[in-house]
Amino acid sequence: MPIKQRIEQFVKREGRRPRILVSTVGHKSHDPDYRLLASLLAETGFDVDISPLHQTPPGTARMAIENDVHIICFLCTGADHIELVTQLVKVLKAESAENIRIVIGGAIPRSDYDFLFDAGVDQILHSVQIDTAAANRILDLFD
Repeated sequence: MPIKQRIEQFVKREGRRPRILVSTVGHKSHDPDYRLLASLLAETGFDVDISPLHQTPPGTARMAIENDVHIICFLCTGADHIELVTQLVKVLKAESAENIRIVIGGAIPRSDYDFLFDAGVDQILHSVQIDTAAANRILDLFD
């Protein structure tokens, strides 16, 4: 099914478009990458919020909760992605916001995938490029 049609089905079911917070978490940042990701998601039909650079896990969680997003999509560019995901999940649970899905992207070693999924990550993006298949996989999180 075409992505636009899936988003329209989501709108009928939920009363609004799927909303994503795109964030960089940690000390390093790749401003062009996360802005590109946000633009691609918006062009696909998602409502997109963008966090400030160098966001912390508590700051990301707070912004996601305040903006009532469905998904946090963050790029992690350092080797500290396991610690950052663990902190983010902990804060979301403490705020009773476990329903917010987590999608992570960046240079994530495949050897860390199982840990990340077990920790609470719902999806791992292999690149910043969002195509129809990646957008459909993100929408699959709602089925």
